[in-house]
Amino acid sequence: MTAATVRAALEPLANPADAQAMSTYMRNHFPFLGIKTPGRREATKELIRSWRGREPAEVCNLAEELWAQEEREFHYVACDLLRAYKGELGVSWLAALVTTNSWWDTVDALAKVVGKRASPRDMRAWSRTDNLWLRRVSVIHQLGFKEKTDPLLLAEMIDAANGTGEFFLNKAIGWALRDYARTEPEWVQRFVEQHDLAPLARREALKGLAGNRKA
Repeated sequence: MTAATVRAALEPLANPADAQAMSTYMRNHFPFLGIKTPGRREATKELIRSWRGREPAEVCNLAEELWAQEEREFHYVACDLLRAYKGELGVSWLAALVTTNSWWDTVDALAKVVGKRASPRDMRAWSRTDNLWLRRVSVIHQLGFKEKTDPLLLAEMIDAANGTGEFFLNKAIGWALRDYARTEPEWVQRFVEQHDLAPLARREALKGLAGNRKA
């Protein structure tokens, strides 16, 4: 698989009307071919499957090649590739990807890739940077961890992001708490009560508590 083979798979599915709508939704940060997620994944699933056993360097090179393409769908294919890949990926390399062509869509897709590989030390370092997107990943990298969530680390990452007034960090805080409320609603309830969270973060966290309070 190369960027050229991905392009050959995707371009027949291009839809100019959807491309315009998708670009507008992303505040015109990126051009699109106009291919929605189900169609993109169907068109590339065999290509991605064939790469699951490749060496890390090969996978990283392909992801970079896809990331260098102009249309946003190629970045999504790179995220799909990395999420399917079980091999090693350097955290510093992932940081470079997170901070290139950055917007919430790819950043959030990469958060789970990071979460499988990063150490608490890595996330503490990311939480202290000036880069918004690295800080967002530090908050949400444990999404879906359920019982394996490290609550002390989660609290530390939220405390580092709290009070900035930044929409994408407040949203991340609420999202992380809402997700963990499915596993430990009482912990999240106490956390919300004991912390001065932004209204957005609080609202998002309480959504998780609404259906998960223990009797």
